[in-house]
Amino acid sequence: MLDTSVIITALRSPTGAAAEVVRPVLRGEFTILMDYKLACEYREVALRSEQLRASGKSPAETVAILDALEAVAEPVLVAFQYRPLSPDPNDDMVLDVAINGKADVIVTNNTKHFRAAAKHFDLDVFTPAELFRELWSRFPYPQ
Repeated sequence: MLDTSVIITALRSPTGAAAEVVRPVLRGEFTILMDYKLACEYREVALRSEQLRASGKSPAETVAILDALEAVAEPVLVAFQYRPLSPDPNDDMVLDVAINGKADVIVTNNTKHFRAAAKHFDLDVFTPAELFRELWSRFPYPQ
């Protein structure tokens, strides 16, 4: 499960940890969950003029990346909303998708708003860099 902050960071910094999370998603190596509202939020934020300037991408390039993410995402029907869980209503939307979709992990740059709520639903919360440290600890690179 990818929070909007990870998508935006990946678009703005193609060599950072967030982009390294998005690449294997696009290759089908990680499964992400998405519902319609979350897809709309990704687009609304990513297509803001300040985000486009910061990323150096055109609207068409940005839309192509978001289209590719939507194409590989597992769709989630949010049948039940557990609200309020977070101080930020947009974070509740991400938590709703994660909970209803039975996610294992939420990847976000804003762990503070997610960790307490996620704990009640047995969800791990990692920053992109923490996710890779966790994966490397579980599956060390062969020597």
